[in-house]
This record gives sequence, C-alpha cells and structure tokens, in this order.
Amino acid sequence: MAKTLTQNKIKIAAQKLFAEKGMDGVSVREIVAAAGQKNMASLHYYFRTKEDLARVLLLDAAEVIDAERVRLMDAAEAAGGPKSVQEVLEIFVASAVLPNNDPRSNSNIRLFLQTFQSDAEFVQKTVADSGDIGYFRCLGHLKKMMSHIEEATMKRRIYLLQHYVFNALAARERAKSVAGPETPLWKDDGMMKELLKTAENLLLGPTDLE
Repeated sequence: MAKTLTQNKIKIAAQKLFAEKGMDGVSVREIVAAAGQKNMASLHYYFRTKEDLARVLLLDAAEVIDAERVRLMDAAEAAGGPKSVQEVLEIFVASAVLPNNDPRSNSNIRLFLQTFQSDAEFVQKTVADSGDIGYFRCLGHLKKMMSHIEEATMKRRIYLLQHYVFNALAARERAKSVAGPETPLWKDDGMMKELLKTAENLLLGPTDLE
C-alpha cells in the first residue's frame, strides 16, 4: 500500500510539472520535492529514469482517454449511431475531458502537448503501440460522413481538427488550474458547445474559398 501511494504521489506531481513545463523543463529534484519525498532515489527506485516516468504517464493518459472513447462509441453504435458528425465529435471531445475528481483532470491534454513540444519523436514512439481503438473508430465514422469531400481536403481538415480540439482543451485545463482572464470563459457550459460547433464547421465548411 505504501509503495503504491508513493508511486501515485510521484506520478501526480510529475504529470502536473510536465504539463506546465514540458519534460525537458523539469528536473528529478523538482518532481521528488513536489511529491513530498525526501530522497531523490525514490523516483529512480519506482521508475528508473525521468524519461521512463514520462512514458508511464503518457501511456496512462492515452489509455484512459481511449477506454472512455471506446465505451462511448460502443453505446452510440448499440443505439444505431453515431448519426452525425456532431455526435462523433461529442464522443471525441468528451473522452478527453476527465472527471473533476481525477487528479489528472487539469493536466492530461497539456501533458501530451508540452511533452510533444519537448520531444515529438519520444511521444510518437511511446503511444505508437497504445492501440487508439476508439480514436480510429471515431475517425472511421467521420470519414464516412465526409465522403462527399475530396480526400486530400478531408485529411487536412481532420489533421487541423485534432490540433484545434486538443489545443482548446489544453487551454481549458490551464484555465481550470490557474485563475486568469480565460477562467470565467471555461466556467460557462456554452464554451464546450461552441468548441463542438466550431469543430463541426471546420470539418464540413465550404471547400471553395475563392
């Protein structure tokens, strides 16, 4: 029990720090201190290196998101859906928003973005074998619903969708964790509705911009 508790303290402290500063911007000493541990060897004992700890956190984050995405997609398909792009986007976004009682709720998306900025190859290699079953199911439904759009345009829009959604959700996490001018905006339920609607417009908007 004590071992698990210490591991969790280190993971929670590291995730918050990585989300704020990126992997390269955080030292082992900072992580250990934030976890309330006196001995720097505690991190090496449980996780060997800072990089190994980051891998564990990224895999945990990917798995919790995809497990929820699979659950929501199972429910939608059992009900004969998803029936619209908006319904797929609701699943795509909702699965990435963790419950407020989860200590990772203000850092899960930022963990990915900050670590990616530090070392994109490290993130890609880490999550390459995580499955992403729910992600690809969402993608499959979107592609069917966008079949009237030329393939190259569709690929660009889906690529932009991911950047748009995850950067917006990272801003939401940041606003929840540090009070600032953005915080009141994200306390308004209408912000998530606007995120979904604008994401839909990004995918289905007119293709002829001239």
